[in-house]
Amino acid sequence: MKRSSESGFSYIDVMIALVILMVGVLALLAGISASILQSKGHEQQLVAKQVATSTMESIMSVKETDPTRLGWGAIGNVGTNPDENGVNQGIFPAGLRDVYMDPGPDEIIGTTDDTGTQVQAMQRSIAITDVCDPDRPSPICSPPGTSAIRIRAITVTVRYFVGAMQRQEVLQTVLTDYAVTNN
Repeated sequence: MKRSSESGFSYIDVMIALVILMVGVLALLAGISASILQSKGHEQQLVAKQVATSTMESIMSVKETDPTRLGWGAIGNVGTNPDENGVNQGIFPAGLRDVYMDPGPDEIIGTTDDTGTQVQAMQRSIAITDVCDPDRPSPICSPPGTSAIRIRAITVTVRYFVGAMQRQEVLQTVLTDYAVTNN
């Protein structure tokens, strides 16, 4: 009697090994794609923070760099801050708007005339509200006073997408118009 001593792997052994290998490869691919998405998310977050910061710097510079042309009255949303003649002076649009890389002819980032390349999948909102100063009550205070409004709260919100998920960066500050005089 002759014995067959064949050795090796059966089809079942090979199929099980291939399934285990495929599970490992698919897990590796899932990890790589999650890493790429997370990296893209960090990049978008960094750009959104930069847009919010440069917008806030632009708002603050309006008051200081050219007070004769713009000044404190211009720091407001469009349709706000009427002067003594009733003309609204606020120059920053309210609500979500597309973000452009370059300031327009007015050289101020965040106004309606911004130009250049549009930042894809990113929008910015600028909210400027007057704040009551209890030490110097203005017409918006309760009870109303006669002092001029000297404090404004500013909130810059930048919305962006990472994949299909919407995220946002919010930057807030308070800006004042109190002059320092040396007597």
